[in-house]
Amino acid sequence: MSVFYVFAAAFALAVCLAADRIGRLLGVVDSPDGVRKVHKKDTPLVGGVATAVPVVGLLVYAAASSGYAPLYLVLAAVTGGSLALGYVDDRSHIRPSWRLLLMASLCVAALYVAPALRIDAFAFSFMSVPVFLHGWATLFTAICLIGLQNAVNMADGENGLVPGLTLIWLMCLLAYAPDHLTPILAVSALCLLITAPFNWTGRLFLGDAGAYALGIMIGAMTIYVYNVGFTALSADVVVLWFLVPVADCLRLMATRALAGRSPFSSDRNHLHHILNDLMPRGRALTLYFLLVAVPAALAYAFPEMTLLWALFTAACYCVLVFVGARGVAHRRLRAL
Repeated sequence: MSVFYVFAAAFALAVCLAADRIGRLLGVVDSPDGVRKVHKKDTPLVGGVATAVPVVGLLVYAAASSGYAPLYLVLAAVTGGSLALGYVDDRSHIRPSWRLLLMASLCVAALYVAPALRIDAFAFSFMSVPVFLHGWATLFTAICLIGLQNAVNMADGENGLVPGLTLIWLMCLLAYAPDHLTPILAVSALCLLITAPFNWTGRLFLGDAGAYALGIMIGAMTIYVYNVGFTALSADVVVLWFLVPVADCLRLMATRALAGRSPFSSDRNHLHHILNDLMPRGRALTLYFLLVAVPAALAYAFPEMTLLWALFTAACYCVLVFVGARGVAHRRLRAL
């Protein structure tokens, strides 16, 4: 297995170093438009190749040499399938309705093959009795997976943000994961650590391929870790991990719909845009990471107070959005 760590690291580094050439070869280069895409030069969308391909390879290898073949193969299929769908989207811009349909089909098929990835019940730290979903389990799980995938994709508008968030979530999972999942999580973290500096400096983007693959991979592995160790990992702790990006995704979709626009249209009203308006980029990114990592760490140390940490996180998020909105309104008034 140690040889695979070396191979994964070498593969990720090679893709990052040859990102421009690979991007042109695959036809996935993002050009600035001066409006929404404000980066300075053509940028390859190959971060997903660097971060997800080694994980898919390890999952296939592990399936052939362990007793968890169905689980590993399904994880490889949903991660690889999401990577492929994102690649097509990067090249041809699939309509959101078709993308949702394809992802829903992939998720439902995966849940039938590997029931261990299905959320059957919620075990909250503040409730003595679990809440069972019964016949709604497959539908609810598919919605959760696709929802997290979209939240990750919407967060991928700031260089370094999604790799950093994914690393935080991987650290959270490593604290609870069974031993047989640890190598998968470790390889994923290793590839992200190598790719993150290239993404931070704008030498490559994750693209839809990377965001889709990382979102679905993290979502599926989180559900599995929760199902295996729900006595230690409560449902409210899991909700806390993803609270900020998911809340931001829901806010954006709601405000766009209320404005008569498509919930999947683009704008510059994301939390990372708001933070960038309030402070320098480095501080904004650090604050975003802290808003996710600190509550997660507190929930690990004091799990009986998870609900309090969630309320505190939600309050901080609302304050930041409110302050950001007031700042934008004030600047518009001054411009008039």
